Amino acid sequence: MKNIFKIVLFLASSVGALTSCEEDIIIDTESGDPRIGVFGGITTDMKHHRITISRTADFYSTKPIEMISGAEVFIEDQTRPDTFYLNEVKAGVYETDSVAGVMHHTYRLNVTVPDHGKTLHFYAESTIDTCPEKIDSVQVHFESMFDEVYEDLYKICPFFQTTKKDIYYMFDLSINRDCLTDTLTRKPLAHMGNFSGLYFNGEEMSIVYEEINAYPQGIYYLDQTLTREHLNIGDVLHITMYGIPKGFYGYINDITSSIGSNPLMGSPTNVRTNIHGKEKEAVGYFYAASCVHFYQKISKLPAEWTDVPDEEDR
Repeated sequence: MKNIFKIVLFLASSVGALTSCEEDIIIDTESGDPRIGVFGGITTDMKHHRITISRTADFYSTKPIEMISGAEVFIEDQTRPDTFYLNEVKAGVYETDSVAGVMHHTYRLNVTVPDHGKTLHFYAESTIDTCPEKIDSVQVHFESMFDEVYEDLYKICPFFQTTKKDIYYMFDLSINRDCLTDTLTRKPLAHMGNFSGLYFNGEEMSIVYEEINAYPQGIYYLDQTLTREHLNIGDVLHITMYGIPKGFYGYINDITSSIGSNPLMGSPTNVRTNIHGKEKEAVGYFYAASCVHFYQKISKLPAEWTDVPDEEDR
């Protein structure tokens, strides 16, 4: 019989002062004892990078999630001799000083956890090896497909060049400094597939998607019936575009597909992990990623986009 666990992940907003958001992640796992949950990463942004350490709990438990204090946590740059030590800022939450990861460098997370009289050691490695290009511009359109136009749903459509054949993207979106992607399952993902190396929302994509009335393509969809997502002229969009490892892309998809799973049906779907140590005593993910930022004040709403603009108008 499978056992259902939940893990609390604290995710840092990418906008303004560093804030944290809490999300319960429901994960189907094989039967077994509760495990250590480790999550966090380092990016090319100069900021305080965060690692959280907790203990998984039975899905039906009413007890608060146990955050693990007193761990020793540090990140080593494997490309050059540099080590970042993390300080515990609150129970189970560890942060670096203000530092930035470097392109093409490999980083190793080391975690030593006190565990009921034992000492457990975990590690993970990740490399910043894909750099997303800058976003040239962003348009806001109604969501549409074939003959249907959904006027209450705005799609955020970025235009940018892709150069690599196998790059995986993650996005953060804020409106007027309010982060809408403040939990892991709300962060848009993109993998260009057959369009890799082409211009995102460029001519090649327009030929394919215009036929089904879905051009340009969006990365995020704003429900205009919700106050928080309602967009007005003069609002400022802030998009952070990350180049993330393929494994982390898969990890987020695993998490998303596990949300709301029925414990009485189906076989366990085990979320992938790159946390290594004693067998099956830890789950989670450590990632290293590059990122670029884009800001744009909204000057047009979807009703004003009567035609797809020419290339020089973007």
